[in-house]
Amino acid sequence: MVKFSSASFLACAGLVTALPSSLLSLAGLSAPDSVQIESRSTGGNVTTKGIARFDNNNIWDGQGNGTDTYKLYLGNGTTAAGWPSIDSWISFGNMFENYKLQIQWACQNLNWRLPNNNADEIEAIYNGIQLAANATGVDHRLILAVIMQESHGCPRVNTTNLGVRNPGLMQNHNGDASCNDNKKLTTPCPTPTIHKMIMEGTAGTSSGAGLAHCINESGRGDVSDYYRAARIYNSGSISKTGDLQSNIATHCYASDIAK
Repeated sequence: MVKFSSASFLACAGLVTALPSSLLSLAGLSAPDSVQIESRSTGGNVTTKGIARFDNNNIWDGQGNGTDTYKLYLGNGTTAAGWPSIDSWISFGNMFENYKLQIQWACQNLNWRLPNNNADEIEAIYNGIQLAANATGVDHRLILAVIMQESHGCPRVNTTNLGVRNPGLMQNHNGDASCNDNKKLTTPCPTPTIHKMIMEGTAGTSSGAGLAHCINESGRGDVSDYYRAARIYNSGSISKTGDLQSNIATHCYASDIAK
């Protein structure tokens, strides 16, 4: 899927720092130089050995509270290329707590006319991540990082369509769940809708891949699968060079997820 979400151009979500950065993403477009990834159906789960994770109920699974820094990662997503190992990732519990204030104000930060999240919507985002993670084997920290990259955690983020319709918290591939489609707002956003937004972004839709499919498509069996999956989720493909900053859509997308 090719995604041109305005939120993804501005967000800097990270698995290592997990705190908002003041730096803007280096968004841009380039000519396609890639192997295309096929669309996948709904209900995906991670099958790559060593990467599938079904113990996401453990929310204290990382390295403390993180730091508010930004580093631009280049190359193929491997630790040999300088990308973070999974042992250096922040815990999900700390990560969500760090982002909670940003999530609360996410909608007005995107558009001052949008109502901000209430406590029930924030709780629904948290629970939706856990439900999707446990159903698909995708690490809950990756799901949260993609949500922050795509929508800052605003369930009323606009449904974009620049060739591919991208609704909801994860701006997924033509999913059903949205609380802002053609400027038709739903406030508050119902809990089942929020849960479905996250499940569609993680497990896929009838039109395209979710994070689980993207991880399987990467298929390396190491931490680079997460960063490669983020790039596939953003642009639908990885450059033939293997470098995650190459190709169309948001060039630093995978780096923003990792930072």
